[in-house]
Amino acid sequence: MTDLKPGEEPPFGLSVNEWAFYQYVFASPKGIKFTDRPESMDIQDAYTAMNSLLKKNALEIITVNNENMLKAIDLRDAEKASKLNDDARLVYNTIRAAGNNGIWTKDLKKATNLHTIVLNRTLKQLEQKQEIKAVKHVKYPTRKIYMLFSLTPSSEVTGGAWYTDQELDTEFIDSLKTACLKYIASRSFPRIEGVPDAVFGAEHEHYPTATEVRRFITESRISSIDLSVQDITSILDLLVYDGDVEKKMPFMSGMEEFSDDEDDHEHDNSVQWSYKAVRKAVSRLPTEALTETPCGRCPVFTFCVEDGPISPFNCEYFKTWLDW
Repeated sequence: MTDLKPGEEPPFGLSVNEWAFYQYVFASPKGIKFTDRPESMDIQDAYTAMNSLLKKNALEIITVNNENMLKAIDLRDAEKASKLNDDARLVYNTIRAAGNNGIWTKDLKKATNLHTIVLNRTLKQLEQKQEIKAVKHVKYPTRKIYMLFSLTPSSEVTGGAWYTDQELDTEFIDSLKTACLKYIASRSFPRIEGVPDAVFGAEHEHYPTATEVRRFITESRISSIDLSVQDITSILDLLVYDGDVEKKMPFMSGMEEFSDDEDDHEHDNSVQWSYKAVRKAVSRLPTEALTETPCGRCPVFTFCVEDGPISPFNCEYFKTWLDW
């Protein structure tokens, strides 16, 4: 929003006071109280401008913490709504308020209190005018979700990068996990000829972060989709849960002030976690045949005799093992 130049008329047919009040409300995305007004405007002018803007659909009333507040509406949306009939305007404004998460038809009916026939007719008219559109929700594929035609559905609706045609793309996720693990492993252990089990010292700090892993994925063109750091972090979290990677907090000045609770820093954007591959231990001991049978781990092994109450003939563990 910009101030008017000398001799310039306010947009969308607003008066000077209406434009000034609209700009004041627009500057507060979370809304303003009914008692708030521009310093240059007296109470009478402020209330007159507010009522006029509400009638023109340039302002809406929202509830925040059980308190009614005023919030500015995009003037282009307000102009569209002003040209609609009462039912269409009500439906349009309700869908607009839902943003790019959209609104389910059942919730839309509850919010507008319109009869099903009226609601369906109004939705059809708005769709034909390309004011709204129906989208599919990955979590609720049978539900019909509506949002404004110009909006791009949120990742919560589409599933983000991990879904293709409303289906979880497991092949893409697995290939990305493999690529990320390979890159992290290449930076987790020193390459010393003749020393396959070499490790870095405790003071080593150059393990990759999610930002560095994302840069590697982007530069390697492994993914045709532009993945965010948050997307890569989701993949790295999977590797952590699988036990292939461990998270490490990089050393920073003032570390002594941090608590030992990882959850305290899990969502702290100022902390760049680094990731280290876990080297899987390979047992060099031969497998003993006895440990593969129930007898090798039997809790009543010492009481098992041929003619006793516990014997190989009535052993429940043997029966289960053989059936398996």
